Amino acid sequence: AASEMDYRPSRMAVVAKYAEVFIREFFDQNPLSHVGIVTMKDGISHRLTEIGGSPESQIKALMGKLECSGEPSLQNALELVHGYLDQVPSYGHKEVLFLYSALNTCDPGDIMETIAKCKKSKIRCSVIGLAAEIFICKYLCEETGGSYTVALDEVLKYALCVYLSLFSYCEDK
Repeated sequence: AASEMDYRPSRMAVVAKYAEVFIREFFDQNPLSHVGIVTMKDGISHRLTEIGGSPESQIKALMGKLECSGEPSLQNALELVHGYLDQVPSYGHKEVLFLYSALNTCDPGDIMETIAKCKKSKIRCSVIGLAAEIFICKYLCEETGGSYTVALDEVLKYALCVYLSLFSYCEDK
């Protein structure tokens, strides 16, 4: 789905461009925060970067690994990030933002149990969809207190900006 040409020049190129802008802006607004990047392809989730505070290392890793293939597994991605974020102390803010290009998820087990586990661990999950509204993504966001947006055409930049302002607002509370 990321190789689709409905965004110019491709979904992957547009996502990469706006992800770079988002990472830079995120660290400008939240200099003490940390970010890690996880990718999904062929039903497997991969940790692209360690959780860290350097925007340059995150962007460099992201730009060096732009490839897509197969079906994503939202459950595997949630399990992976749960493993990392469950180690964060209770006073830390644990949040995941999915830039989701597919219309489905190919999961090995019960994703509802995984969502419940994330909710129990107070991991807030938000999704910016790039194709259409998907029930499981909306359910994930509702259960964990996140936000769900579908960015049609090239509204992705705006959706990321809105998400960033929501994140900053939550941090102030």
